[in-house]
Amino acid sequence: MADRKGYAGKILRVNLSTGELKAVPTENYADRFLGGRGIAAKVHWDEVSPEIGAFDPENRLCIMTGPLCGVPGFAASRWQVSGKSPLHNTFSYCNLGGAWGAQLKFAGYDGLIIHGKSDRLSYLLIDDGKVELKDASDLKGKGAIQTRESRNTANHCAYWPWARPEKTWSALPLSWQTRIPVAPAGWARLWARRI
Repeated sequence: MADRKGYAGKILRVNLSTGELKAVPTENYADRFLGGRGIAAKVHWDEVSPEIGAFDPENRLCIMTGPLCGVPGFAASRWQVSGKSPLHNTFSYCNLGGAWGAQLKFAGYDGLIIHGKSDRLSYLLIDDGKVELKDASDLKGKGAIQTRESRNTANHCAYWPWARPEKTWSALPLSWQTRIPVAPAGWARLWARRI
């Protein structure tokens, strides 16, 4: 974007079925839809039909930041998680705080759009501009705290270069692995921590 107006300029699309990772310009959305919630709503409107269920591979899990996220002086590190809720099978979102959203933006992304179904448990690694899906089979059945402890021990958490020597990660709760329907507020159980 020539004049980014608070955006990093790209959104990372992750297809878990094929393993494809593709950056698309934020300007495809930001010129008409404001902030992370607006962009996520547009993605869901265009790409998720009413017939698609919450656990269908065609559903989209959007993790988005807005134009103020990461701007010094505003303490505006808010970010959105949205998708079709398994509780009521409609679009739902939650708003989170903490450093994770700003760090995603500092890594060069305004958001993540995740869809598909992986044949194995995976995690997304963003490291010095390199993005890859990695095997996370060893994390099966672990909750967010156990995941953090496991990644600390293994010393290969997802991290961003400016956070060194600290590492930053985010883990989905165990309920997502087991497909337990959770209320939209439960989506806020995404954990982010600096270690």
